[in-house]
Amino acid sequence: MAAMNPFDGMETFARVVECGSFTAAADRLQTAKSSVSDSVRALEERLGVRLLDRTTRRVRPTEAGLTFYARCQRLIGEAEAARSEAQAAQGALSGTLRIAAPEGFARRYVAPGLVGFVNTYPNIDVELVEGAGAVRLVEDGIDLAIRIAQSPDESLIARRIATSQVVVVGAPSYLAAFGTPREPEELPRHRCIGFSPLAWRDTWRLGDRDIRIKPRLLTNSTESLRAAALSGLGLAALPGWMVNDAVATGALTRVLEDFPTPKAGIFAVYPTNRLLTPKIRLFVEHLAAELRARGLAD
Repeated sequence: MAAMNPFDGMETFARVVECGSFTAAADRLQTAKSSVSDSVRALEERLGVRLLDRTTRRVRPTEAGLTFYARCQRLIGEAEAARSEAQAAQGALSGTLRIAAPEGFARRYVAPGLVGFVNTYPNIDVELVEGAGAVRLVEDGIDLAIRIAQSPDESLIARRIATSQVVVVGAPSYLAAFGTPREPEELPRHRCIGFSPLAWRDTWRLGDRDIRIKPRLLTNSTESLRAAALSGLGLAALPGWMVNDAVATGALTRVLEDFPTPKAGIFAVYPTNRLLTPKIRLFVEHLAAELRARGLAD
């Protein structure tokens, strides 16, 4: 009788814990729900321990399951790192790299910079997940995320790769019609555009002053924020990386430059329960070099 592989079912169990259901785990693993359920049940029988509490609504790990999950994650991470290192040694890095990034940043920096990366590593496929909100890295199977924040979540491992600074801009047509503010206190008398996900939706900090504004337009999209500013709708406070090109061509004009605006870090982050595999490390190095070349580095 063949010996049972002690690793059988570990990855399946881990995905069920992360996804919270057999159905979602099956989708993630691209297999049948019955196969996932059978694999976890067989693992529990071999261990003689109930790992999951099953209800009609959700599947949750037991106390023993949580302990076992932590071990599984380390083993899975070690196996993935070993595979990647072996491939790297043979010059054959491959697989899919799932990257999450804010929509505007992804379109202006991540996507355009991919050509050099995929040309260098032709066996690595990239899946780019864009969005204004922070995705769940483990649950959504994200290998690496780009976060723009004062400081990253402490539950994540992070590397700061660049700096983002808020700038206040207006189109020449708007400034010609409504004037150029010289002092922050003039802002409430102007038409302003707010970015709803962040603090500057209705409070703009310039120097040591917090200026309350009433946005004529409030949007959760950086692309719409940029488009509205370009159209001459009003003044906008948004990351410099969103409008550096428009400022350089004169399509937008910076105002109130003498008053310092908030800065944040641009971080490459990944879960603490995953090892930094060679393909992730190489992409981070590639992106950091791209950002340095485009003037965003510290």
